Amino acid sequence: MEKMKIGKKNNLSKKEREALDELREDDSITIKPADKGGGIVILNTERYEEESLKILNDPETYIKLRKDPTEDVVAKFHQYLDEGEMAGILNDKEHKYLKILHPQRPTFYHLPKVHKDPVNPPGRPIISGIDSISSRVSEYIDKILQPIVLKTKYHLKDTLSAIQELEKISWQEDYILVTCDVKSLYSNIPHKEGMESIKRHLEGETDIPPEQKDFTLEGIKLILENNYFSFNKEFYLQKKGTAMGTRFAPSFANLYMSTWEEKITENKEDNIILYLRYIDDILMIWKGGEEDLVTFLNQLNTKDPNIKLESTWNRNTIDYLDLTIFSEGNKLYTKTYFKKVDTNSYIHRDSCHLRRWLEGIPKSQYLRIKRNCSKESDFNIQTDRLKTQFLEKGYEESRLESTKNEIALMDRKECLKYKNKINESL
Repeated sequence: MEKMKIGKKNNLSKKEREALDELREDDSITIKPADKGGGIVILNTERYEEESLKILNDPETYIKLRKDPTEDVVAKFHQYLDEGEMAGILNDKEHKYLKILHPQRPTFYHLPKVHKDPVNPPGRPIISGIDSISSRVSEYIDKILQPIVLKTKYHLKDTLSAIQELEKISWQEDYILVTCDVKSLYSNIPHKEGMESIKRHLEGETDIPPEQKDFTLEGIKLILENNYFSFNKEFYLQKKGTAMGTRFAPSFANLYMSTWEEKITENKEDNIILYLRYIDDILMIWKGGEEDLVTFLNQLNTKDPNIKLESTWNRNTIDYLDLTIFSEGNKLYTKTYFKKVDTNSYIHRDSCHLRRWLEGIPKSQYLRIKRNCSKESDFNIQTDRLKTQFLEKGYEESRLESTKNEIALMDRKECLKYKNKINESL
């Protein structure tokens, strides 16, 4: 039987393809995803590059290099990995995977923070290091650090973890809801202090051999000190902090914050009813007056010159991650928080994805609303909003109603449980 030839079908019309090509060739504009909200931002390229250079001209964080350092950096990483294999720390399979022979050069770009300023948005710096010389070493190190992060006292895994903790709270009149955002955490962690924090956490891990601990620390040092990238054919080195984009950055930041938290929560057990943190986003419940809270928050900003907090508080309601948290009586309730800059970025039903996968999108979002909403009335309001968004994207109303009714009948307690996942090895 002859093999059937299956032709490729483009799901864009000829006019759409021509318009897309025209946009790609237009050097006067730069198109990037928004930092938050899921939208697309079209910027004047001159303005985009001005903001990029404003970020890169910070002498405390970046330094401009005279030449492309790729060859020297590759040699350092290859030597590090070869020595790891010779010492028996890496097996042959790991060594071959981690040693990239033809790496890509990391590149710099920034995401426009339109939620801060929609006209002249500041940028969130990102280093794209896909297939760079450090990318797989960073992945290897992250697999070692992640289990340690999960054991730290105040680490918050995700929204579900936050809801589980909030469900335990018996609310009182003298409690205050507090959120804090750590300003530019990734780029503000000093290499020396960050390394000391990692070393301290590794010392408590009895199941990690001493030689692997040393190898891990050496790898982190190598990544931090050789965090170079290109922008507009120029090369730069980030000399402070870690790049947003490298795999181990969240674990590095989490463990640094964990060390800081051990100092700031001392002797405050009577005031801090709840303290949780998702990387650089902190949630607290404070017992006492606002004056004492302000004094405490001001003290936090003096504990470490590299950690500065932007704080918000309210006795009744506050937004945290994708939750709006509010009190009624002696209970805390939650519902989904929709940012003002959120856009309808759901994939259109006519997209050339698998039909089963597309139909699963509304269900996953209805489940999210079911999980986040303590009250049925909020679930109904927010699922109506979702329905409108999915109708705009071509989904069938009857299927949406059927999915909503299916989720509505579920016991919410089942949505507040984690499903077991099998961890994949490197």
